[in-house]
Amino acid sequence: MQPLTLAVVSAQMLSIIIPTLNEESGIAKTLSEINELDIDKEVLVVDGLSTDKTVENAKRMGAKIILEKRKGKGIAMATGVKNAKGDFIAFLDGDGTYPPRYLPLMQEMAKEHDVVVASRLLNKEGSSGSFHTFVHYQLFPILLKRVYYGKFKTTEPITGMRVMKKSVWSQLNLKSSDFFIETEMEVEMAKRRMTVAEIPIPCIKRIGKSKWDLSWKTWLQIAKYARQNEKYLKGLNVVRFRNIKP
Repeated sequence: MQPLTLAVVSAQMLSIIIPTLNEESGIAKTLSEINELDIDKEVLVVDGLSTDKTVENAKRMGAKIILEKRKGKGIAMATGVKNAKGDFIAFLDGDGTYPPRYLPLMQEMAKEHDVVVASRLLNKEGSSGSFHTFVHYQLFPILLKRVYYGKFKTTEPITGMRVMKKSVWSQLNLKSSDFFIETEMEVEMAKRRMTVAEIPIPCIKRIGKSKWDLSWKTWLQIAKYARQNEKYLKGLNVVRFRNIKP
């Protein structure tokens, strides 16, 4: 019976994948909170040539380090999945903006939904806590509602916190190598008529400098892609859990 027991344990493992690039302060905070989770897990930090102490700090916190010589968040996410041992995978940014305490709940929900996403724009809790959070979670969504957010069924389509089974990732067959991957994921989820659970997380000020290119050109390019696939996006099955807590 021992091999059967080991197989069951492995099937419940959550592989937490964190793409990083110069997140020495944020990664320390993120990994500290992950280490407090009482679940069967592994933590993979996929680093894209950081020049600060990101890798050093991640090693000190016990994470498995994967050095990725190719640039791009999409590439880092795919590399993480390739090396993941768990049947469930979680994506989390290393900038301190996503609270890891929600991961066990999201993994449990991923047993009944194809993808579980965490959204700061669902309830906007804490969005007025600082100038940074106000701009990112109050002002930007208003300015970009018509050209971007209004095209999607989820409230925060570019969220960096998601949980799914590894088999679901394979079905998505994503091609993007950069930050565009989250937008592509939304479209591919819709094309495959997947069920998406969306839960609220608080708005937290990021640690360090953002890697996002927030130019209007970038936003308009993404909006164009969304508009081209709007017929699919309208059919995405999103179940919102506004009052759920970890």
